[in-house]
Amino acid sequence: STANASEDDVAANSSSGRHSRTEKSGYSRYNRDTNYSVSSVQTTALEKKIEELEKELAKEKQENLKLTKILQDKDDLIRKLSEQLDLLSGELDDAEEENEQLKQENKTLLKVVEQLTR
Repeated sequence: STANASEDDVAANSSSGRHSRTEKSGYSRYNRDTNYSVSSVQTTALEKKIEELEKELAKEKQENLKLTKILQDKDDLIRKLSEQLDLLSGELDDAEEENEQLKQENKTLLKVVEQLTR
């Protein structure tokens, strides 16, 4: 009777939704496999995202180099134009000085001509 009762308990435990140790470990293994599978998918997604970000970073670095080159070219142009402006400004000062001298000479010549014509 005691042996029958323990067999009945095992049968009742199984039918009541309780799992034996082997059933639990099998379920646990399934969870690990599922978790590994999900983790693997997440890792793959992260790796793809990293690859995309690395590609984007490479493009941005290339664009940055391009813009840096453009900036350097413009800086060079500004420097050259500034030097040219300084030269032209010096030439303008010389021309204004020469113009002033010519005005003085013209006044002197006009006085001489005026005196000669009297």
